[in-house]
Amino acid sequence: MAFLMKYEIIPRYLTGPSQRRPKLPLARCRFMVAHDTGNPSSTAAANVAYYERTRNDMASSAHLFVDDKQIIECIPLLTGAAEKAYHVIYNVTTDNARYGTDANDTAGAVELCYGGSINLTESYKRYVWVFAYACYRYGLNPLTDITGHYILDPARRSDPQTPLRLLGKSFANFVQDVADELKACTIVTPPKPQVLISPEDANKLISFLSAIYYAAEDEESRTEVNRLANELRRISGQPEE
Repeated sequence: MAFLMKYEIIPRYLTGPSQRRPKLPLARCRFMVAHDTGNPSSTAAANVAYYERTRNDMASSAHLFVDDKQIIECIPLLTGAAEKAYHVIYNVTTDNARYGTDANDTAGAVELCYGGSINLTESYKRYVWVFAYACYRYGLNPLTDITGHYILDPARRSDPQTPLRLLGKSFANFVQDVADELKACTIVTPPKPQVLISPEDANKLISFLSAIYYAAEDEESRTEVNRLANELRRISGQPEE
């Protein structure tokens, strides 16, 4: 299977090791956490630039920022070997109850940019696609393996509910959108046909069938001869004609 890469993910990694990017490996991406910046009108590039300027001032971080024009990854998750990002405080226990682990150690974090001149509809499309790609990349089920920051830390956080409400969507709608996008973007490639006969031998037999084709007096017979020739092509790994 393959995944439809509808958008570019731009790697723009924070300098590390630093407080925001400790350069510690993420053991395994077990689930994904949906965030929003809480800073309306600030773009993906502006947020990443701010993180870089303040990389040694605080530890809070995220893997990706998404707006209506760019998807920027500032801590590796989808464009390099996955690293930890500190996006949920350790002393909440909801992540442990739901997933048996801390979000910072085993989850990816994506921030949605909105407000001001940012086209939220376009930003949301990229946000949904990034989550779908992460689910594809790590074998996650969107319906069970995506949570919101507000779910993990309801006393302190509300993200990503504000931009979702602006779109007239619930968190359940968002998760279903990701599931639909994952299905739409997953390309199932048919297995290569098993070669049971060499192309050389198949083409020799096809040449005999060709004589029968031109000698046939009715269309039904010619159709059957063509079918047999294509069967020989199929089992010898050649394209049909």
